[in-house]
Amino acid sequence: MEDEMRNRGIAAAAALLVAALAPVVSAGQAPDGWTMPRTADGHPNLQGIWANDSATPFQRPESLGERATLTNEEVAAMAAYMAEYDSVGGDAVFGDTPYLRALAAVQSPAEEEERAARRSSNTSTRSYNQFWMIDRWFDNRTSLVVDPPNGRLPPRTPEAEARTERARAQRGQPGPDGRLTLAQEIAAVDPAIRCRGAGAILSGRGYNSNYQIFQSASHLAIQIEMHHETRIIPLGDASPAVSGPRTNTGTSRGHWNGDTLVVETSNLKRGVNGSTTNAQITERFTRVGPEMLEYEYTVNDPSTWTAPWTARMLMRPAPGTGVIYEFACHEGNYAMEHALTNERYLDKQGR
Repeated sequence: MEDEMRNRGIAAAAALLVAALAPVVSAGQAPDGWTMPRTADGHPNLQGIWANDSATPFQRPESLGERATLTNEEVAAMAAYMAEYDSVGGDAVFGDTPYLRALAAVQSPAEEEERAARRSSNTSTRSYNQFWMIDRWFDNRTSLVVDPPNGRLPPRTPEAEARTERARAQRGQPGPDGRLTLAQEIAAVDPAIRCRGAGAILSGRGYNSNYQIFQSASHLAIQIEMHHETRIIPLGDASPAVSGPRTNTGTSRGHWNGDTLVVETSNLKRGVNGSTTNAQITERFTRVGPEMLEYEYTVNDPSTWTAPWTARMLMRPAPGTGVIYEFACHEGNYAMEHALTNERYLDKQGR
């Protein structure tokens, strides 16, 4: 029965693989015969629920060097690896992990098999399993970061490194396994903000990473599934946002540059990817096909990086019901007492 279920899972994933290997459409290269949908005011219609379920990693793995793309054969092998992993329902994998494990399986099969055996022998419970995770799709790109051209963030400034060291000291030292204890992880997050929203960029991938866009002539609204947050962006004003109260999503202004919507954001209450709250963010939304929205953002923060950097993501229509349900975050509110009781028990055991 288990083999039968695995075979069915792989067969279903193979069908998804065909779609995953379809040529990626780039801005300015619309499919033949496709006409840009437009609203009554003549601008491109960006409305809909868009999902960012790409497996492409944020930064290019160092093992790939200057390779901006993979071959179709490499991508097929990586997608097949994840299809099999999904079919057997192992521990849930998040963020860049699906891509990195699949890449390791292609580059060094024996080493990845050994690592997989060690992971399977770990009986600790820290997450749920892969059954609950969305299918990630693979394409030829090796990073979401497109500038710098090496696919990796620019060097960090000494000021940024000092901030990181201060934060690390506040969290405390990790245990023998190199990981923080659960108590340290909980203490590192202010209880008042642990269910805070996604922030000023749409960077979530593969985990509650749906975004619904509503559009009128004067405003754009983006409902973010993760923590159920909504950004409301006035349109038509290309001037920088004036100073004002800082918020998690910042203060945004949008304007059209041809068929691309450009959104400028400042006045952040918290940074992005380790930046300060003084970071300036420029987002660009472009419809590049009937089922593809290109989302690009540039982050400029001289206090954190030696140069601005840009990432580009491709979003597809979200699968499912066409509705974003409320993300009712209670993140450990009921389990906190038991989690900390377990940590105190481990302390007494000297573990």
